[in-house]
Amino acid sequence: MKNVAILGASGFVGQEIIKICLNHPHVRIVALSANKSAGETVQIHDSVGIQTPLKYKSYEDINFSSIDYVFNCLPNENLHKRSDLLKSDVSIIDLSVDFRLDDKNDYENWYGFKHGNFEVNDEFQYGLTEFNRNKIKKCKHIANPGCYATSILIPLIELIKQNAIKTDDIVIDSKSGYSGAGKTKGKKELIKEVNENIRTYGIGDHKHIAEINQELSKIKNIQTEVFFAANILPVERGILSNIYIDTNEVSQNDIYDILQKRFNDEHFIQLLPMNEIPSSREVVGTNNLVIGLKKGYKENKLCIVSVLDNLVKGAAGQAVQNFNLMNDYDERLGLELSLIHISEPTRPERIGDSRVGC
Repeated sequence: MKNVAILGASGFVGQEIIKICLNHPHVRIVALSANKSAGETVQIHDSVGIQTPLKYKSYEDINFSSIDYVFNCLPNENLHKRSDLLKSDVSIIDLSVDFRLDDKNDYENWYGFKHGNFEVNDEFQYGLTEFNRNKIKKCKHIANPGCYATSILIPLIELIKQNAIKTDDIVIDSKSGYSGAGKTKGKKELIKEVNENIRTYGIGDHKHIAEINQELSKIKNIQTEVFFAANILPVERGILSNIYIDTNEVSQNDIYDILQKRFNDEHFIQLLPMNEIPSSREVVGTNNLVIGLKKGYKENKLCIVSVLDNLVKGAAGQAVQNFNLMNDYDERLGLELSLIHISEPTRPERIGDSRVGC
């Protein structure tokens, strides 16, 4: 049994990690930090209606000497300042950006802050689970990938490894539910902002571009830069990424075969039949990522459509997958059940497939 603390536990992602940890046979939650809610009883508000006897604490009131793992769900620019925690024996799974980037200057250039503890940056392994398993098993700390980055990197990495697509003209248009913005404004305020509204932001300068370019450039040691834009939709959760690619002297069917071979044995990744397109509803409340391919009007044109739940596979679920690997547990522990109830008439049938962990 591992003693776990969750920092930033009252936010969207923190609440999701609480739900997963309550469903995990090897996790004991011993501390939940939320400075503004310190002293309040934890209540998980969703259609499942989970309630716990735990109470939020301030960060200063947590005794880290009794804790094995910390899930950091605090906003960006917080963890890198916590020298006491970073120098302790506690293993950290960080869901902020603070230790994702390899170049110290990128934190200032893309996120506008100077890194306070960059000397420990190398102790954090980038936690894209399906591609970094062996390294994750051996590391002390995890830098959990961003939600947009996860939806984009998982479909692209193997194709670039196989030199199957051109890397100089990748265009990505992603859509996310409003929970991706966090709870800074409050849930009611976010709902007002997105109601009957679709908004594009970060065209060509979204912060996740740094992370996406960094990880794609590592594959063949060739600088790769994508053109990326994000959109906020009037739904709570889910990401759908349209990734427009040009093939590199291979057929559209070859692209499909490469992805099928790579993901055939992955529990949480599903590839649909050619020209079948997934929707975000299929993955809500699960740790699944579903990929569809649509042939373009020219033989060398393809659109990859990738969907995931930004709060689960894009954040909390992938974090727990990494926790499981770090402890040599079955990757699926805590993630087998859907965490958000979807009424049966609207749940797509293929989510009942045993491959997707529901």
